[in-house]
Amino acid sequence: MDLSDRNILLIIIGIVFITAEIIIGAATGFDLLLTGVILIISAIIGMILGSFTISLVLITILALLYIFIGRKFIKSKLTIATKSTNVDSLIGKKGMVVKGIQPHHPGQVKVEGELWRAESEKNIIEGSEVKIESVSGVTLKVY
Repeated sequence: MDLSDRNILLIIIGIVFITAEIIIGAATGFDLLLTGVILIISAIIGMILGSFTISLVLITILALLYIFIGRKFIKSKLTIATKSTNVDSLIGKKGMVVKGIQPHHPGQVKVEGELWRAESEKNIIEGSEVKIESVSGVTLKVY
């Protein structure tokens, strides 16, 4: 395999990576796309300069730059902030027991002015302050 064949092989692998990224979608975080672009650019420069070694050095340098700098930047741009819904935002908040709670016998808790059905693994008497652990449907799991 001569010099240009190896660079052409890098270009083909780069095209395969880009095609795979298009088929898979952004699930890989654009890693395949950018790796493919790095392979193609490095191979073309290596072909122009007549050196497969230069192609390999460029691949290494560009890949390391991407891993340590570019990936963090891209990930920050792709991360979508999720906002808690009203129910999810109750987790971690405190409430007041309005109707006593026993294991396997739900009671009621008042949280932010609203009454909720509540369950607990332990007995909690009326008037006790509780913290919300999770929400399942319209039932709060408290402790």
